[in-house]
Amino acid sequence: MLGRTHFFVGTAVSLAVLHPQSMSSLVAGAGAAAIGSMISDVDSGTSQAHQEADKIMAAVIAVSAVVIILDYKFHVGIYNRLMRDSSIARLLTGVLGFLVICLYGRDTPHRSFMHSFLGAVMLTGCVDVIYPDAAPYFAVGFLSHLALDLLNRRSVKLFWPWKKGYCMGICSSRGWINHLCMLAGMGILALDLILSAPAARLAGRILTTLCKNFPILFRW
Repeated sequence: MLGRTHFFVGTAVSLAVLHPQSMSSLVAGAGAAAIGSMISDVDSGTSQAHQEADKIMAAVIAVSAVVIILDYKFHVGIYNRLMRDSSIARLLTGVLGFLVICLYGRDTPHRSFMHSFLGAVMLTGCVDVIYPDAAPYFAVGFLSHLALDLLNRRSVKLFWPWKKGYCMGICSSRGWINHLCMLAGMGILALDLILSAPAARLAGRILTTLCKNFPILFRW
């Protein structure tokens, strides 16, 4: 499947399964799920694939930047939680481990290590070291990537380093099923965000503020 399909489906499934209850969980979870849903495709075998890997890394950096900006601008609470439950040494260890794994995976054959359960466990472990609350979202996003790729005609080595690969051969990575999955992911993600507990509380606060400041608008 294409990268944007993985992005929308992985993020949507993660939020739908885990139901974040706070704004910090929603923002950090969505960011972790988005990264988890895309990171597998940093693996490559050709120069063209290396270019795709560079795009994936750029997208990961962009998602991380958006999460940081949201936390800074709207005081979501991610930084405070991070500093309260972690340390600089722990953060550096987790980030370094994550980068080392990605650099190794970048030069492995496509749909091998970075598309395996071992890769999922190792990367999720690094995320758990960095920010434990985000690890489940990352894991669901990562596993959603593997599930989507199993639909294609090219095998996925789920149990790497075992060489046997698996695929269902239902569709191509660029066909109409890919587009249908992307549209479904976009719709479900929108519902996840609108119907989430943090969004409901935010809407309630906005409505309360409007009622207090503009009572004439709410007279029946």
